[in-house]
Amino acid sequence: MRQHMLNGWLVAALVALVCLLGITAYMEVRKDLPRVACLRGLKAVDKKAAQPENCSTACCGSTASSA
Repeated sequence: MRQHMLNGWLVAALVALVCLLGITAYMEVRKDLPRVACLRGLKAVDKKAAQPENCSTACCGSTASSA
């Protein structure tokens, strides 16, 4: 009986850990998506020699590399 209870707690802890890791990964990806989209847009716009209109100055500033 005690082994069955311990197994249940172990499964609950593993489920909680997976949920926390998933939430953390989602938050990191959500935070990074606008920057990646802006940098990708800059590379496409650089070929046309124009500045992106929908990109904020913080995004298009010194954080973008010209390489």
